[in-house]
Amino acid sequence: MIYLDDDIYPVTRLTAGVIGDAGRRVFVLQAHYGADAVSWVIHKEHALALSRTIPRLLADVRAEFPELEEPLVAAQPNLALKEPPYPRFRVGSMGLGYDRVHDLVVLTLVDANAEQAAAAGALPEESAPDQVYVFATRGQALLLGQHVEAVVAAGRPLCPRCGDPMDDCGHFCLPPITRRKLDGLLVQ
Repeated sequence: MIYLDDDIYPVTRLTAGVIGDAGRRVFVLQAHYGADAVSWVIHKEHALALSRTIPRLLADVRAEFPELEEPLVAAQPNLALKEPPYPRFRVGSMGLGYDRVHDLVVLTLVDANAEQAAAAGALPEESAPDQVYVFATRGQALLLGQHVEAVVAAGRPLCPRCGDPMDDCGHFCLPPITRRKLDGLLVQ
């Protein structure tokens, strides 16, 4: 990762939440820089991936740098979204890393529309899709991972056979023998 020290603005608060009812929820990632809040729309899969990869990343960091102390975590963190969130863009892909020099966790957010335009060849070759780097402390990242896990779990339950969300009125899925996913398409 290449950036100058002047390009690093750690967040004062990092959270995620949902807007809407179960089955029609929109997931939002929100970073606070002082009194200002910046939001991005993320997919449920992004939220689920954050809840799984942040603890692994922090465990890897702890194993690689044993001299680091445990992350500092607020006793009663405020993880509510600042309303109304005005998302900058919908996130197409997301990266997670660690900056040892500054002891910060780095989230890389890539604009979905710019990513699609780049894939279609609509952007010049030398320009890359829009990316945003969000710098957070290890404690903030740990809280985000725990909070996102709770947010995802608060939605509709997942079918144990196919993994798709189940509605209140029932769920239809094919038995595992006849169900096979091939590049995202259902093949019988």
